[in-house]
Amino acid sequence: MSMWNAWRGCKKCSDGCLHCYIHKGDFKRNVDTNEIVKTKDFEKPIEKLANIDYKGNR
Repeated sequence: MSMWNAWRGCKKCSDGCLHCYIHKGDFKRNVDTNEIVKTKDFEKPIEKLANIDYKGNR
């Protein structure tokens, strides 16, 4: 299953964040989760929608 994430990063803001796996996983990969940035695939859905041949003609 492929996933698309437009943003990378997170700020803990609620009680539900107490058991979040994102910060622990990013720490293992030496990524600063507190820095919120656009990913390299940010524009990917727009590019695909601009192509008329994507998933048939519209």
